[in-house]
Amino acid sequence: MTSGHNTGNFTSYVTDEALNTSKDVMQNDFQPKLLDGEIEAARAKNVSLYIAQKKKAVKCRIIQEEKLGTLIITNFRLSFTLFDGADTADVAYQENNFLGKYDISLSNIDKIYQITDKKKRPVGPDYRNSSKVDAIRIICKNFRLLTFDFSASDIGKGKHIADALLRFAFPSQHHVLFLYNYKLEYYNAVRSVRMFNQEIDWTQELERCGASNNWRVLGILSRSIEDTLPRFYVVPKCLTNHEYFDAARSFQKGRAAIWVWGTEQAALVRMASLLDTIGDTTVENRILENIRKCNAKQLQPHLIELEKILPSIQDVYHSYIKLRELCAPESDRIFMLQDTRFYTTLEKSNWLFYVSLCLQHSSDFAKKMRKGESVVLQEAEGRDMSCIISCLIQLLLDPYFRTINGFQTLIQKDWVSLGHPFSDRFGHVSKKVTTDQGALFLLFLDCTWQLLQQFPDCFEFSETFLTTIWDSVFLPIFDTFQFNCERDREKAVNEYKIVLRPVWDWGEQFSDKDIALFSNPLYKKPVSLEQDGVPESGYRRSRIPAGALLMPGAEDLRLQFGENLSTPRQSAKLSRNIQLMRINTTDVTENDHLQDRIQTSVRNLEIWSQCYFRWIPMLEIKNGGMPQVDLFNRMLVNNIHRLQRFLSEQFTNFNHNRISTNSILNNSMDTSGGDSSENQVVQIQINSFFPFTSNTGNNAELSDILTSNGQLAADGSICYDTASLSYQYTD
Repeated sequence: MTSGHNTGNFTSYVTDEALNTSKDVMQNDFQPKLLDGEIEAARAKNVSLYIAQKKKAVKCRIIQEEKLGTLIITNFRLSFTLFDGADTADVAYQENNFLGKYDISLSNIDKIYQITDKKKRPVGPDYRNSSKVDAIRIICKNFRLLTFDFSASDIGKGKHIADALLRFAFPSQHHVLFLYNYKLEYYNAVRSVRMFNQEIDWTQELERCGASNNWRVLGILSRSIEDTLPRFYVVPKCLTNHEYFDAARSFQKGRAAIWVWGTEQAALVRMASLLDTIGDTTVENRILENIRKCNAKQLQPHLIELEKILPSIQDVYHSYIKLRELCAPESDRIFMLQDTRFYTTLEKSNWLFYVSLCLQHSSDFAKKMRKGESVVLQEAEGRDMSCIISCLIQLLLDPYFRTINGFQTLIQKDWVSLGHPFSDRFGHVSKKVTTDQGALFLLFLDCTWQLLQQFPDCFEFSETFLTTIWDSVFLPIFDTFQFNCERDREKAVNEYKIVLRPVWDWGEQFSDKDIALFSNPLYKKPVSLEQDGVPESGYRRSRIPAGALLMPGAEDLRLQFGENLSTPRQSAKLSRNIQLMRINTTDVTENDHLQDRIQTSVRNLEIWSQCYFRWIPMLEIKNGGMPQVDLFNRMLVNNIHRLQRFLSEQFTNFNHNRISTNSILNNSMDTSGGDSSENQVVQIQINSFFPFTSNTGNNAELSDILTSNGQLAADGSICYDTASLSYQYTD
């Protein structure tokens, strides 16, 4: 007779062998939900997952609780599915429609190590896999680290997985990326975020900035092999096409003076360096003279040679690697050793020093532009560090780019359209040397995060929005961050018929409750961005009050994210909205400009913990951290809305009778149905790396709060100015 297993008062007569057999059958029958064009390449069951490395070797005692499941490799991702019943409870709050909690896109993998007989060796095109693989360790570009153990798997499964990773995780050519296989139809190809691949996009930006008198849009009819520019960009109006192209031949990649932003007085221009074969600066001086003619005061432009004052691409790459080693320790022992000298190691990485340099110089150049002086940013090819500095200058001077839609437009204009080589800088295609790699885009996002910390009420977006953008760089479903330039993107469309999907369509990746976290509850819209006026009476009658948040996925500049702008009606509508965003120096106050208030020294900077530390469980604060503060701010926004709504109803039925302030406040709070914000905050428990780690609280209730907050913002019914809470009383 089979012996039973006593568990309290319950006796189980099912043998361990039967239980294991049932689990094996379940894992064998498991069929993952594959995307269009996704194929399964390898599978291993009974694989153990460890967030951090084991203490000493593969067969030694385990520090962290193991997670058992099935590991699957496809041509798109590494996918791990739990089968111990924890997969439903152990889910991060932010859920990506394309990746599970323990899924990693192959483009995100930077290093793979195979562990055999206590020895670690790389997996890659230049190495042969061992015949026996006990475990593999994955180091991701976004600082994530995972270890998979095959001790309980069938013999040979470790090598089977390693071989599949060797085949798919190191593409030798760009057309091997999953982007070329994912051909699912996309129905919102044109978005309210301007792509800057059409003439009208640049024309509207010139009109918005009031710079169309001195600058014009130049169109390219035919492309050369070396062309890294978009088909349309902005050049001095005083130069003919022939004069400009003739001068451009003397500059690297043909990138002479290119306008990126400005006002009626001054311009921000990017320019490549002269070719090494050019012995004098006559052509460069001629270009600078034409830029001077475009200045309202005819002032000589400031030529800034960025390579002399900022780190090189390789400097940034080495700094990024050191930062990643610090933020992605391979074991608890290494973590504890690093912790004793954390600040020393951080300082040696030079990462915050480079952030400080970028912020300092951007502030200095922004001050020059505020004086009406044009600034010309020059570097080798004019599409790396100049992207960072030009964008930071625009963030400091133009409040529009601090909105969600504006920030996306800024990245699309200065990084994507003007040809930052994302594929080379982030190693989307595997190469033997890494001289082309450098996390410049991450450096820019970090600089932006520092500004967000110093001026929390000046930015419409949150740090979660910035972190999500960083993660999206390694998602080869959206084309935004996958190419080196527009010419490569056009070639992929024409030759391989890829489907273009802008990453800015966040509804493709996330649900409304995730998108709601992209907004910043502390944001107050400046007067210069107001779409409606304030009556002389002192209170607002407009539907969208001051401080209104326009949420992603909702109306932004009166346009839905998914609206097609190709029709004449929508183009005219956008043109009217461009006028609303027009930079009006009489409306922009000194508080709207951040260059004089920014703190740029390293001692005033912080480490971006949400982005860099979220994969280290030992650093997470349970039921604490800044997300708790953010949630409380969102609850306050909801309460403000309830008060505003009640005041509006009272004003409508006022009938010239006075109502006491205490009565109004008490009655407005009663509309919450007895469920106060304080009670809601206490009931909901979130951790310090929310929403990127598991949430032990009530997800349904949390989603309701965030969704409600997002709907209020989308309706334009949230305001923070006291005038909106005031009423006129007449006797």
